[in-house]
Order: sequence, then structure tokens, then C-alpha cells
Amino acid sequence: MDSLAKAASLPEVATGQSISIKAHLIMAHDGTWPKIYAALKQDQARVGEANKVLITVDHAFPPPTIQDRAQQKGMAEVCKERNIKLYNKGEGVLHQVAAETIDIQPGMIIVGADGHVATSGAFGGIGFSVSGEELVPVLETSSYQLKVPEVITLHLDGSLRPETMARDVALYILGAYGEAIKGKGVALRGPFIEKISIDSRMTICNLLPEAGVATAFMAPKDSDFEGTVIDIDISTIEPMIAVPPKPTSVYPIKALLGKKITVAIIGGCSSGRIEDIVTVADVLRNNHVHHDVTLIVTPASIKIANKMDQLGLTSILRSSGAVIMPPGCGPCPGKHFGVLSCDDVAITTTVRNSPGRIGAKEAEIYLASPLSVAKAAIKGEIC
Repeated sequence: MDSLAKAASLPEVATGQSISIKAHLIMAHDGTWPKIYAALKQDQARVGEANKVLITVDHAFPPPTIQDRAQQKGMAEVCKERNIKLYNKGEGVLHQVAAETIDIQPGMIIVGADGHVATSGAFGGIGFSVSGEELVPVLETSSYQLKVPEVITLHLDGSLRPETMARDVALYILGAYGEAIKGKGVALRGPFIEKISIDSRMTICNLLPEAGVATAFMAPKDSDFEGTVIDIDISTIEPMIAVPPKPTSVYPIKALLGKKITVAIIGGCSSGRIEDIVTVADVLRNNHVHHDVTLIVTPASIKIANKMDQLGLTSILRSSGAVIMPPGCGPCPGKHFGVLSCDDVAITTTVRNSPGRIGAKEAEIYLASPLSVAKAAIKGEIC
């Protein structure tokens, strides 16, 4: 609440109050650019503070169609004209690029045309997701209009079991508290949050928007929020899996043991960081991907891809039978690179499992941790 009050230049704000806040960072990508450009062109809108804007080409790169190529060339022209920073050389996923290039500080306001802007909450930033059309007035004024959301605090204590990861924690929260946190701001705090890596924090903040949260962020130690507090003992969380058709349909993975798979996907904005890749490489080392399975690995950024090379992980993954994609969103948005056919069953670390998300509507998509996906890729079934 203090961060919103400061951004609104008000002494304090209350839940439900309509306010206008100043954005410190404004973000978009090629997936939402067509609507942004259409609105900019139609309204002859101007970009007020170009130095606050960051745009990536990450959803369809390299471009798989003539239309995508033309659109990306158009993006480059507009960004050059308006002095907007554009990352269009395969640098990686929007949220990872932002984390690597921007000094995101606690309380910073980030507004972006993507569903997972809350990833910045790992650094204490307050991220809000909007549509492409809704981003245009923010681009013009650097201000965002919103109603102050109710804040729910998740107090996380305990340690991960050997077979669980931060991704399992995020899935557990979606399944157990999805309805409770919907439309709310989620403040994450507690001993578990304080001791885990920034990669793990990003994973948790990245996935919670799939429950419809207004935002999610690591709460400062000295902050105090009124309202609901939910205590979660991390040591009780098992490896989890989300079943079709939504990310909040979550069960312990043991409920699906033996389910045959044909595709395994690791990477992207949720679980494509070096911590995730190291875990996967440890599983695949001296093993081989099942002959009936295609394993796709997509690092979240070029920096992560380079680190994979330096640590020898790239060779381990390729030798095991994995296919390594250029940094970016990979198969997740179903644009290209690993789309599913009607009879595919995929276990993935992507963010959504709605019908048609990664290709054919008939395909089945299960969401799990990088560790669970890697193990399934070897065995050919959920295990």
C-alpha cells in the first residue's frame, strides 16, 4: 500500500480507492504489439517517456512467417522513430530481459502488456498486467489508473522436499488458494521466501497471475499489511501437476503416475533460468530422452544460454536427446517451435494449459516442475 501511495503522490491509499500511479517501467512484446501499434496509429498517440519503455521480440523469433517478419520490421521502425528500447536479436523473454537489464527496486511500478508482469515482484517490484489497448494511455502519460486491490499475505515457512522445486510451490498455491487470491495483491513473505534464490522467487511470482491475482511481490521485512494472512508449510508440499484445462486444477503428481507423454517442454518465462537448467541437466546426465518423447528446452535469455555453454550443460542436454531452442518464449504461446498435434500429451513448465495453447485443441497439456518434466522425458510417462 505504501508503494502505491507513493506512486500516486498521496499520503495513503485504501482498498477499492481509484488512483493514478506513475509507472517506472512500461513493457510489451511482439505478441501484444499489433494491438498497441493499431491503437497508436489510430489515435495518433505519442510516447511520453520513451526511456521508461522496454519491448522485446520473444514470442515468434526467429519469425516463422512472412507476416511475423513484416511485423517485426515494423516494430523496429517505430521503436527507432520514438527512441524506444527494442530487444530484437534473440535476447530472450520480456521478463527475464527486464530482470537482467533494469535495476528493479522494491516499490517500483511496472506496467506491461503481458499476463506475467508480476515476475518483477521477485525483486519487490509491483507489476500490473494490461491488454495491448490498455497500455497505450500508459505509454502516452506514464500513468496507470487502477483500483487499489485488497492484499493477502502468504507467509511461507519450511524447506523444500528433495523432489520439489519452487515451481511446485507455485502450483500448490494455484490449486489450494486460487480462488482466495483471485483479484488480490499477493504479498509473499516468511523464512522460505527470504532464503530461496532469485530464480525461485521469479518462478513463484511469474505463475501466480494464472490465478488471476492483481499482482504478486516479495514483501519488505518491515512492511505491515492489514487483512488475511495464510500460513503455508513448504515441507508438506509434494511434487505437483496442473491438469487440463486450467492451471488451477492442481493435484499431487502421484495422482497421474504412469500417464504416457509424447512431448516434454522446459523453459520460457516461468522455468527457463539457470537454476532450472542445472536441475534438468543433472537428471539427463548419462540418461537419454525416451524414444517416444520430444524434449524441448528453451533458455529464458541469451545470458542464460551462454551460462549453459560455460557450465557444459548445453552438451549434456543435446547428448541426451533434448532439442535446445533459441532464447525466448518457445512453444508456450503456440506460435511456432514445438506446437502440439491433436494426439500429443505434453508435460511442460509453461504457464498455461488451456485447449489450443500450444497447438491443437485436442492435445493435453500438464504443467509441472523442471525436475518432474525431465524425469518424465526419460521414462516416457509421468513419474
